[in-house]
This record gives sequence, structure tokens and C-alpha cells, in this order.
Amino acid sequence: MRLPMQSLKISDTKVTAIKVIHYEHTNYMGRLHGGDMLNFLVDIGMLSAMKVSKGLAVLASLDDVVFKKPILLGDIITVEAETQYVGNTSMEVSMRAVRGQETLVEATGVYVKVDDLLRPTVVNSKIYPVSDEERKKYETAVSRRKSRKIDNSLRYNVNDPTEGLSNRLVSTIYVTPDMTYNGKIISAGKMLKVMDDMGGALSLNYIGYEGYGKGDTVVTVSANSMSFYTPVRLGDILEIRAGISYVGNTSLETMINVIRIDPENMNKEHVTTAYFNYVRIDNSGKPVRLKPHLPQNENEKKVFEEALARRKKLLSH
Repeated sequence: MRLPMQSLKISDTKVTAIKVIHYEHTNYMGRLHGGDMLNFLVDIGMLSAMKVSKGLAVLASLDDVVFKKPILLGDIITVEAETQYVGNTSMEVSMRAVRGQETLVEATGVYVKVDDLLRPTVVNSKIYPVSDEERKKYETAVSRRKSRKIDNSLRYNVNDPTEGLSNRLVSTIYVTPDMTYNGKIISAGKMLKVMDDMGGALSLNYIGYEGYGKGDTVVTVSANSMSFYTPVRLGDILEIRAGISYVGNTSLETMINVIRIDPENMNKEHVTTAYFNYVRIDNSGKPVRLKPHLPQNENEKKVFEEALARRKKLLSH
């Protein structure tokens, strides 16, 4: 039996969390790790979506995320989210982090309500904007929804897009209870943190990182749009492949490809492929020039050209 539809204003869906930035969230320069910020954002987004769906809501896609300002050890930041549009089973959610009146990072994404078997299920709520400001947010969310293209057939593409790249890493992770929301499904924020760590490690290798407090390091500056094609469950195995796809003057892009492996039969499924961007900085936080990298084979040339297109889109934000 379908429940009666509930009418909500956008303001009804707002959720806020206060975060104090502790040592475990930062690098040795006292800056918040990009992966921790992504974790904060997608978790608060999930809470807004759950407030609307009245059930578990999982992240289905995340749009481009650009880090506008550094966040430092000891900062007190406010992380907030609101749902701006509701479809049949999915919700368009906007997230941001602020320090006082200063916006530090903004993000938008799609969450899907799922049942106990992690199957999409109907959301019995609709958004009805009640002011000019809410109508503008609603229309923007609808526009995002129409322009977003998700190819669900990619769920079964388990080919390694980093194969043949000169600079790459592969890591395998077992999904433990502390990585899940409810002992069943992985926390999207925890997975994004792992992905950012892989991209960061690869970037550090590229600059010849010498260790804690010795010379230059890298910081996350953005993450490009990504879709999540299959849920990751407790006890699954994740194979994370990372490769450098572009190197500029002071910034570089890493491709992060995540594959889910079912431990019962070792079947593989594609979870997501994302692109994380990093900047090399010195001990004072100033950007430092990177050694040049020229594509050496056909795959490197292909991913380099694709990276140039993403970079152009990102810089237009």
C-alpha cells in the first residue's frame, strides 16, 4: 500500500552539522584533507535526503566539487544540506560548508531511496517551493537533473582505464563494519576518502615526496562529477586503480577507478570512476611547479585529451 504524498518546502529539508577540525582530519600543514571534506558533505547530504525519504538514501551521483578556500586545524565549520527536488525514487540535494559568512566548498548530488535489499523505492514526498528564492533553487535542480547523463550499463565495464599509464597504483580493500552506515552498505563518504587518499598517494609519488615535514606536498583542489553504478556491501572487496591523467604547471589530475568484487564468487562490477585534482605546494602553502609529463602511448594521449576537456569545464565554474 502506497503512503499518502507529503508536501515539503525546501526549507523543511535543511540539515546542519557543526564540525571542529581535529588533527585526524588534517595533513602536517594543518589543512583539512579533501577526502574528509567530501565525507562531511555527502554524509550531511544523505541526512537531508533521509529526512525527505523517511528511509535509507544512498548517493547515486556527485557533481563537480571545487574547494574554494583552505580549511585549517581548529576551524569550526558549518556543513549543511537541503533537498531541492524529488523525483520518483531520487532526490536532488545541495550541500555546502561555511566558516562564518565565507563559503568554503559547495556540492550537489543525487540520492536514491532504497529498501532493505538496496533496491530503489518510491519517495512519498514532493517539494513545493514557496518563495522566489526556493523557486530558483528548484528550477536549477530540475535543470541539473535534465542535463545529467548516467549510463547504467557502465556497471558491467570492469576494464582497467589506468592500464598503460606511466604513473599508476592499485590497492585492494576489504569493506569492514567501520566503513558502513548500518552494517550493510558502505558509507559513500568513507569510500570517497579512500579514493582521495589513493589519488593523493599517487600525486605524492609523482613529486618525489620525501616524508612527513620534508619538502613539498599536495592538496586536493577538486573532484569531478562521478556516478555510482552498484552498491558496495559489508564484506565486499574493493579494487581501487589510480593513474595520472594530466599534469599542468602546478596541478595534476588523477583517475580513480573503483571495482567491487563479490567474495563469494569473485565476480566484478564497476562502482565508479572519478577524477581528483591536486596542487603541489611548498611548506608555506605556495604552489610549486611540477615536472612536465608528456603522454607516451595511445591510452595516455586519449586520457590526456579527455582531461583537457574536463579542465576547461572545471575552470569555467
